[in-house]
Amino acid sequence: MQEFSLEQMAENIHYGKTKTYFEEVLSSYHNQNYRSAVVMLWSVAVCDIVFKLQSLIDLYNDASAKEILDEISKVQDADPRSSVWELKLIDDVNEKTHLLDASEYENLRYLQRQRHLSAHPVLNKERELHAPNKETVRSLLRNTLDDLLIKPPFYTQHILNELLADIAESREILNTRKKVRKYVESRYLSRTNQTVELSIFRSLWKIVFKLENDDCNKNRLINLHVLEVIATKNRALLPDTIRGDVDFYSNVANGGDPLQYLTFFLSQNHEVFPLLSDAARLKVEHCAANDDVGKTIGWFTKDSLTKHAEDIESWIKSEERPIFSPPQFDVLLEISDTDEWQSRFCRIVSTYYGASRNYDQADSRFQVAIPKYIKLFDRDSIRDLAQKINSNSQCHDRGRARHDYTIIKERIDELFPEGFNYKDYTWFSRKLGLDD
Repeated sequence: MQEFSLEQMAENIHYGKTKTYFEEVLSSYHNQNYRSAVVMLWSVAVCDIVFKLQSLIDLYNDASAKEILDEISKVQDADPRSSVWELKLIDDVNEKTHLLDASEYENLRYLQRQRHLSAHPVLNKERELHAPNKETVRSLLRNTLDDLLIKPPFYTQHILNELLADIAESREILNTRKKVRKYVESRYLSRTNQTVELSIFRSLWKIVFKLENDDCNKNRLINLHVLEVIATKNRALLPDTIRGDVDFYSNVANGGDPLQYLTFFLSQNHEVFPLLSDAARLKVEHCAANDDVGKTIGWFTKDSLTKHAEDIESWIKSEERPIFSPPQFDVLLEISDTDEWQSRFCRIVSTYYGASRNYDQADSRFQVAIPKYIKLFDRDSIRDLAQKINSNSQCHDRGRARHDYTIIKERIDELFPEGFNYKDYTWFSRKLGLDD
């Protein structure tokens, strides 16, 4: 195993000024000036924390960082010669930000104590100055690098307002899930830890799934996308997070867009649904049974995916005559990545097209339901599509059918190289011109 290298680790120090200062620490260490190395290391650590707080203020106007530095300035102004502010800085950062966790804070306090022993004329029983050994100093160097110097500045709990304002301003640019994920991960989540992320998740949950006002309504979609990014990154932690505050997470809207958005979120994070209160689950189940969005993606409230597929097909054939949009079909397909669900999905889109009630509707439904997904059809589902076309004159007699059905014929040729029995689908085969 390769020995840990302080020099290699030092190359990863976040700030250039900190890296320059740390070179002096390493020089003292390699020259066996261990007291000097410890004293300088403490100074470097304090400076690096100040740099990180200032970065949070300059780049993101972080309220906690500003509060800490303002308080430190007051202490320094009151007594310029005192070093009390250094410990106050460490304590405030530990209490008010997430730059340090408990063990990292204790390591810095230990470094401060070693610095005190090394910097002051503290004599032992033999009237000798305190002299830290090489192993102690090396450990201090490694811990300070790991715990602090190589890390970027992490956001504090006041990140939420900045994030909300930023993505609201950028929502026209961030017009896809992929763009939102890339932007949020790069600008924010690369500088947060789990505690901060789950705090943001909690706040966004209420904003997206409960509140209704102009700002929430206008930004609900992009806020949902951000919530999805954080949920995906912390998926393993979500069950315990929900269980730890069930009343909060169950306090959701009674209907409308917020409940639709919650139902959509639960369709992608179904393990959360059983953790909600009975009252919250009833709201979601009502949405899944009565709302167009809920009927489309409320599979997790059913006994099985097969039952959900059957319900959708019955809904399509009912007098409600639902109209599906391309995004609805995309979301429906994404419910599961199994071959079985893909086949059921193909039956659903075939049912949607096959239930057309006039030529115009058949024209529009074909474009929405068939071309984009034709490559997903297997042998059984392509037979099912041919049968549904053959059974509905609005599908096989419409003027554009011959041109449209060329893509179906191409897929049939791919699936049945040995030949397809078109005789079982007379009207369909006539529209293809196979009886000419």
